[in-house]
Amino acid sequence: MAQAQRIPTVEQSLANIHALFGSQSHAGLVYDNLPEDFRRAICSAARLTKAHINMPLVDMDEVSRAKLHRAINTLADALKPLTNRSLKDFR
Repeated sequence: MAQAQRIPTVEQSLANIHALFGSQSHAGLVYDNLPEDFRRAICSAARLTKAHINMPLVDMDEVSRAKLHRAINTLADALKPLTNRSLKDFR
């Protein structure tokens, strides 16, 4: 008799997807796939080194990830009032 295949859980499926792309989280997957100029700007805002620009999120230490997280949230909050403005507003 053939045995029924077990269907993986959602958590297992997500873990498999992240493993395929070399990340451990959704944030890691998004960050690692940002264009280099975006990562450069974020790393600069976080006052990280040039070596961090091309480093996958999973390879960063906890202090670097915390600095990156803080910088991303600070930039997002600071830029929010400028989003969806017309070009005429930029004078």
